[in-house]
Amino acid sequence: MDYEDVLRQYLGEFGRYQKLAAVLLVLVGPSVGATMFAQAFLAATPPHHCRLHQNDSSATPGHLSERLNFSVPMEYVDGTWRYNSCLMYNGTGGTSAGNNRTVTSCRHGWEYDQSVYHSTVVTDYDLVCERHWLKELGQSIFMVGVSAGGLISGTTSDRFGRRPTVLACIVLQLSVGLAAAFTKDFFSFLVLRLLAGGAANGLFYVGLTLAIEVIGSSKRNAVGMTISLSWAVGTVCLGGLAYFLRDWWSLQLALAVMSAPLLSYWWLLPESPRWLLSNKRNEEAKISIQKAAKFNKVTIPDEVYEEVTKPKDEEPGEKSKKYNLIDLFRGPGLRMITITMSLVWFATVSVYYALIIGSADLAGDPYLNFVLGALLEIGLSLVGLVAMAKWGRRPVVGGFLFLTGAACLAVAATPADRQDVIRYVSLLGRCAVGVAFTTLTVYSPEVFPTVVRTMGVGVANMSSRTGGILSPFVSLLADVWAPLPMLTFGVLCTLGGAGVFSLPETFGIRLPDTLEDGEKLGLGRRQQTKIDVIEKSTKSERDRDLSYIGPVVVSGHVIWDNDFFYLT
Repeated sequence: MDYEDVLRQYLGEFGRYQKLAAVLLVLVGPSVGATMFAQAFLAATPPHHCRLHQNDSSATPGHLSERLNFSVPMEYVDGTWRYNSCLMYNGTGGTSAGNNRTVTSCRHGWEYDQSVYHSTVVTDYDLVCERHWLKELGQSIFMVGVSAGGLISGTTSDRFGRRPTVLACIVLQLSVGLAAAFTKDFFSFLVLRLLAGGAANGLFYVGLTLAIEVIGSSKRNAVGMTISLSWAVGTVCLGGLAYFLRDWWSLQLALAVMSAPLLSYWWLLPESPRWLLSNKRNEEAKISIQKAAKFNKVTIPDEVYEEVTKPKDEEPGEKSKKYNLIDLFRGPGLRMITITMSLVWFATVSVYYALIIGSADLAGDPYLNFVLGALLEIGLSLVGLVAMAKWGRRPVVGGFLFLTGAACLAVAATPADRQDVIRYVSLLGRCAVGVAFTTLTVYSPEVFPTVVRTMGVGVANMSSRTGGILSPFVSLLADVWAPLPMLTFGVLCTLGGAGVFSLPETFGIRLPDTLEDGEKLGLGRRQQTKIDVIEKSTKSERDRDLSYIGPVVVSGHVIWDNDFFYLT
């Protein structure tokens, strides 16, 4: 007997104890999601122009406007004429607009439009013109923290436990969030954002693992998807907070305070009985199960505790062998799956983060654009999951990637003076890539054999994180040619969609278990593994097949080793 049997036969797969664990993690999602995309408002770049003199801020609007007309060149941007953001005429005190005047860079700093943002990291640290690349560096460093946080928290949670790791991430996220709100230099802000990325990803990943480990197999799918969507709820919260808090430091402070209620987890959060049992901490596991039984108002016989803590003999066979990353690349079929899936994840995550953060820069109200995109993503993701259960994985994942690519290419081809068209098409692409992101988390673990599934998804995970780190710098290509960033994203998503259709369809087939099964699937020999899922004669047999292996988080979305076999 193992812990899964205890859940089914005694505790219940989704009793009060398990529901509490699920609710606790759902409450983690919004704070993490808001932190992940905070760059959209913390580092927004408002319209700006050269400050003419150090004391220009005290000039009357009419006098300042007259002086600007003679001192700052005009440029045609996005269909409108405006003052140049980075250049001014030599001799700014002149009162005539001669044609032979030379231009120079801003000598006295910049004046920023405060009609939308009162202050941002960009305006406080002057991250514009020749320093504008530092803004993108900030987001890239944050994503480095996200990647490192996933690795470090995964290691510490396996060694020291889920609960202490979650609590440490909560304290770290709260403390660095508060510190970032009061930082006085950009370098310190970068360091704190690096730590914030690690804390947020670690909190979500390990907390998700803990919650799922106490839930029965039949409910993991629904709970995992609910938790993943709570991440998107955080983007809605971010847009709402940013609307009312127009100074970046006050928004950062509010994001930190969102983590404060999570400190109550010190008293509410249990340790995972699975982890305790797997680490031979049997007495602690017994106490944890007893608390769960008391909370669920059930009684567990003493002999059950003895049985569940009894050492298990490892079963011989394929699954007892040791596998490594090289096994993913030995045969042509599995090698094709691994490389293609990694490239698809790289393309998807690169565009996903860029379009979400970039939605706040579109024409119109940035807060409305951001919140509307998040709400549409949630709704369409649910539609996408239902569509996958009806028409299969490839048409939905690949189709939405193609739609994203088409939207990005359309934006690149749209004249700059058609900002209304650019806005709506960009939002379409932002929602489409969100659906592709969510549905890809379902599809990607299904193409790897059970014996190397976690490693296969881990490789794709690292590829996606690389995409997240490099994505901010793609926007710098606009310095070469304005449409180039969207053109790049369009090509990436189009190639990603093509990659999906080169992968095997897993809808309605038996998922591969061995390396040989993976090779057959990768080489297109699906007829040798095709079965009807309903062949599982009883629900109890299906539940026994869903023995716990462990979750993998790809950029904040949970995916499971076995469970998605039954999402058909």
